[in-house]
Amino acid sequence: MSPRNTQFGKEEIINAAFALVREQGWEGFSVQAVAKAINASTMPIYSHFANVRELEDAVCRKALELLKKSLLVDRTGDVWIDQAVSYVRFAMEEKHLYRSMWDGRNVELNREMGKELVDFISGTLVDYPLFAGLGREELTMIRLSRMMFAQKLAHWLNSDSNYLESKGIFDMEDFIRRTSKALYDGFRMQFSIGEGAR
Repeated sequence: MSPRNTQFGKEEIINAAFALVREQGWEGFSVQAVAKAINASTMPIYSHFANVRELEDAVCRKALELLKKSLLVDRTGDVWIDQAVSYVRFAMEEKHLYRSMWDGRNVELNREMGKELVDFISGTLVDYPLFAGLGREELTMIRLSRMMFAQKLAHWLNSDSNYLESKGIFDMEDFIRRTSKALYDGFRMQFSIGEGAR
């Protein structure tokens, strides 16, 4: 079947590129592969995107939207725990998308997406009961520490889904819940001691 060069919408092209990266990672992505997926020449793609980087960035942004949607899933009844669990699950279940989002192909985009993700998460935690009444520094330390923990755990499990089991940890959600509580309690205690010493 020869390629068709009828009108293609930008979203149709992004969706085809996204599907390729989701299934095969960047290794399966090229303008030619996207054109083949929509049964077209490369001409319609370049009519919507100035260069390959623009299409890559669009794929990453679509992956970010999928990640943000997954962070809203109620898994344990505790939104803060749910976010970490969902973030790690995304890294495990969407291995290629997770890698494509944070692999540094476009450092500026990575920075923008990181800030957008932090802002999105912050917006969902505005009324989180455990954070009520915390000082700015205390809240920053608690959330930053847990964020670093979740990101590293996601990285490990993206590379090796059996990593925790190899360490004798068989319940990932419980591990995240306990670690989050330990970080929260530890910083609360530290700040309480600091206030008492004043």
